[in-house]
Amino acid sequence: MTMASGSGAWKVMTVLGAMMVAAVAIGIGPRLEQHAARARMTEDVARPKRVRVATVRPGDPEIDITLPATSAPLRSAMLYSKVTGFIRRNLVDIGDRVQVGQLLAEIEAPETTEEVRLARARVAEARANVGIVTATSHRLSSLVQKGVASQQEADDALAQANSAHALVATREADLQRLRVLHDYQDIVAPFAGIVTRRLVDPGALVGPANSGGIAIFEIADIDTLRVLVDVPDSYASDIKLGLRTDVYSPRDPSRTMQGTVTRTSGVLEQDTRTLRIEVNVKGGDAVLPGAFVYVRLHIPRERPAPVIPASALVVRKEGTLVAKVTEGKVTLVPVQLGRDFGKEIEVLEGVAPGDEVIVQPADTLETGQEVVVIPTAS
Repeated sequence: MTMASGSGAWKVMTVLGAMMVAAVAIGIGPRLEQHAARARMTEDVARPKRVRVATVRPGDPEIDITLPATSAPLRSAMLYSKVTGFIRRNLVDIGDRVQVGQLLAEIEAPETTEEVRLARARVAEARANVGIVTATSHRLSSLVQKGVASQQEADDALAQANSAHALVATREADLQRLRVLHDYQDIVAPFAGIVTRRLVDPGALVGPANSGGIAIFEIADIDTLRVLVDVPDSYASDIKLGLRTDVYSPRDPSRTMQGTVTRTSGVLEQDTRTLRIEVNVKGGDAVLPGAFVYVRLHIPRERPAPVIPASALVVRKEGTLVAKVTEGKVTLVPVQLGRDFGKEIEVLEGVAPGDEVIVQPADTLETGQEVVVIPTAS
């Protein structure tokens, strides 16, 4: 009995000892792993990091940007009648080319014709009367010298002669006014171009636009096209008169038309922050008036800014930085960015052409840290 109880106690102690050894192993194992991990981390930090770099390249002396635009005739006008009347006949139709001053249509306005005739008669009457009163004034002046007529009578006759002369001038001015209105019955082309719309037929009643009249023709000068472009703020300061451009239609990009910037608005639109410019190109089948087109602007750069890969930027609470590598050591420098070209970006301040910057830099990089540059595969 004694031997059995002793054997049982020994087994219990053996089990307890094994459990204690297991417990100690379980507690010490993770600590040993943590210690090894810290050792590896310390070793990694101490070992120079391997990085890839890109060389900062100088900016292009000329950049090309392509913007959407709208073409329009150099000049266009809706032609109305100055007088109220009926279309007697149209002398041109849609698609006809016209020259400046060419007669396009005739308007029949009997009232104006009769008013001109009445005005002529009034001028003739006034001229006849002026002869009578002038002769009377001269006669009374001679009678005053002979003592037959009074000075008052002579003065009254002279006043009537002056009024008669003034009435002649008034009648002639009114006749001239009516002649001008009568001339408005002929619709003429204000400039050379093409008839793009004919809006009325013979017999239609027309009149001034401010009186509700309808237009008779629309003409446009399409030998030269005016292309309207809205340039973003980032490029607006580089736009100069005479800048070279290429204009093309998206339906046929291979057919380009060369043009130049002829006008700029000089101010940015408040709603869009864009600069409105005009490009003149020669009209033709490649680009039609009123079409949606693209304009490629060739913009020279007076002081091209250096360019870096966009992946070289480091954004931290201190701002936007770039990690430069000099003699195997990192220098984090703040940069001022310019235009964003997508994969590349301009740097206005902070780097110079020829500098080496780290591409896709790690967040743990710090100034003064040693690195090893991985050669770029050719």
